[in-house]
Amino acid sequence: MAAGSTRVNDGETQGSLLRTLVPILVDVVLPLTLYYTLHLGFGVSSFWSLAAGGGVSAAHGLYELLGNRRLETLPVVVTVSSLAGMGLSVVSGSERFMIAKDSFGSGIVGLAVLWSVFTTKPMMTQGLRPFFTRGDAQRLAAWDRIAVRPRFRQVERRTTLVWALSLITECVARVVLAYVLPVDTMVWLSTVLLVSAISFACVVGAAVAGPILHMLDAEVAAENGAGPRPAAGVSGR
Repeated sequence: MAAGSTRVNDGETQGSLLRTLVPILVDVVLPLTLYYTLHLGFGVSSFWSLAAGGGVSAAHGLYELLGNRRLETLPVVVTVSSLAGMGLSVVSGSERFMIAKDSFGSGIVGLAVLWSVFTTKPMMTQGLRPFFTRGDAQRLAAWDRIAVRPRFRQVERRTTLVWALSLITECVARVVLAYVLPVDTMVWLSTVLLVSAISFACVVGAAVAGPILHMLDAEVAAENGAGPRPAAGVSGR
């Protein structure tokens, strides 16, 4: 039974890793490869080399959107804005707009995340839950209990705010730099900016969300008899 469970967990881990890598390969690696292959290898203009890479990303986004059985507002808005940006880029013929429009997606997501900070369901909470609970039934139940505490809600809003500001800052920086730096520089720097923003949000967001992990561990320990259970009105550290 244990061996079977291990195989299942390994399969789930590999599947999760594959689902994470595919968007990176299709939306980042493939467009960059196409750009440099077409532009440097075959002498295609910067504009059409960028358009080829952007077309791949847009097609992938549309495929993912149509593949979902239930349409959600944010993915629809991001995909539509990406397609619209692609169309405007072709009409304008501007290489710099072609680069700048790639930031629209992160900008829209950043604004949506920022808006959620002021609602009862900050968006990053759903990302923290599986990361901190690790699919353990006891930790999932403990998460649901501590989620109503004022301290928990305060920390989840701060964590979500970190992600919102990181994505919005990346969007603004990429748009400004797209019209300041050489096109060949921005082709690779755009990816660096996005990866840096996400990495910053991951590191700082995890640090800010630390108190939630402490509350969760304390709740599980209390349930197992290893410590006192914090009162519902106590925020915890």
